[in-house]
Amino acid sequence: MSATMNKAGRDYVVQFGGAMAAYVVVLIASLVVMQHAQLAPPIRAPVAVSPAVPTVFALLAFLRFLTRMDELQRRIHLEALGFAFGATAILTFAYGFLENAGLPRLSYTLICHVGSAKRKALTREASAVKPV
Repeated sequence: MSATMNKAGRDYVVQFGGAMAAYVVVLIASLVVMQHAQLAPPIRAPVAVSPAVPTVFALLAFLRFLTRMDELQRRIHLEALGFAFGATAILTFAYGFLENAGLPRLSYTLICHVGSAKRKALTREASAVKPV
C-alpha cells in the first residue's frame, strides 16, 4: 500500500470515526429528548431526524477517501457498492413481498446495515486478492 493511501486511510478513519462518534452522541440525545420532553409537533420532527446530520459528514468522509484512492482500489470499492446496492434492493423487495405473506415488518435502518455489511465484506474479499 502506498504512503498516499496510508495517509488517505488514516484521514478517513479519523473523519469517519468522528462523524460516527457525533452520530452516537446526537442519537442518544435525540432519543432522550424525544422520550422525556414534551415537544410541540413542529419541533419533534427536527429532533427526531437530527441523528441524520452527522451521517452526512460520514458520507463526505467516504467520498473524500474514494477520490484519494488509486484506480484499482476505487474500482474495487465502486463494484462492491454497486453489488451491495443491487443485492440490498432485491432482498428488500423480496422481503416486502414476504411481509404480505405474514412475516413481521422490519425496521428500515436494518436495510442500511445489511447493505453496508455486504459492501465491507466484498471490499475486504477483493482487497485480499493480490494482482499478479
